Amino acid sequence: MTALSLMPGKASWRSRQVQYYAGDWASIQTVLPEFDLKPFSAGRDEPPNPFLKTVMRKPLSATERPIPVGVVSHTYSLASHRDVAALCRRGILDAGIEPDDLRYEVGLSELGEWMNFRIYCPDSYGFTDAHDRKLVLRLECFNSVDGSSRLVILFGWYRFVCSNGLVIGETKIEINERHGQQLDLASIPNRIQPALIAVEADRHRMMKWQVEKVAISDIATWANNNVSKEWGKKAAARVFHICDAGKDIDIGDPFAAGAATEKPIRYLDRVPGCPEHAVTKYDVSQAMSFVATHRNNTEERVIRQAAIPHLLDCLTAAG
Repeated sequence: MTALSLMPGKASWRSRQVQYYAGDWASIQTVLPEFDLKPFSAGRDEPPNPFLKTVMRKPLSATERPIPVGVVSHTYSLASHRDVAALCRRGILDAGIEPDDLRYEVGLSELGEWMNFRIYCPDSYGFTDAHDRKLVLRLECFNSVDGSSRLVILFGWYRFVCSNGLVIGETKIEINERHGQQLDLASIPNRIQPALIAVEADRHRMMKWQVEKVAISDIATWANNNVSKEWGKKAAARVFHICDAGKDIDIGDPFAAGAATEKPIRYLDRVPGCPEHAVTKYDVSQAMSFVATHRNNTEERVIRQAAIPHLLDCLTAAG
């Protein structure tokens, strides 16, 4: 059994701190909290609210006490983190992947009401780019037990050399039903297998990006327009300068007038895994991935990672 380990770095969910853990399947389950639905009332022997219930976290140890983490309607269907994680794993195993070839991580909010569960697939499912750098395929699942967000499961590509990730979109699964009576958890394994098959389309798109040449002048125009509009000028400036010089930047005066590429900047460190000058759409995707991944807010990170492909479609390739 692999010992459970705390992962470094900072992350947050809706301004709450998130702690990530890594380990094997058995050890990961030890940190996944369980929950109950209880009457929502002012106290023992007091009448319960007829329209609402309390989501109560069960103790993980003998020293803990139950603690409420949310209030939900009577139509709410509780999808426990353990059940959702187990169903994600079942879908991977049903696709023929051996359990010993899988690695796991899980991020939990401070009270455990929100979870980001990850499964890393074996190298045979990965992608090796033209620079002989590997991207690993991983499943990510996002679940909340307090009714604050939908259950989302997606496959993304993770690059260990720089801890960057991107979501191309062909492999994204969204269980858009909120946690109501119609939430169909049993369908999760069956929905994972087609997404794994669609991974091949992701690989073809990345291979295409590697041969699509781009000029820095076109990257500048694109950053000032498309990226600035969707991500803001600060992020757009960072993407441009990573493409132009291979280095991240700090903007001296974020309120200075002008387009994203005209902001006064100070160069920071080289960005691992990014070339000194971007010459292909794939190079640009890695700059975008770096900026998107290094967001402390986990929900914003995934939204930006998933936006990379359609933003790249707006970038004109050189003739």
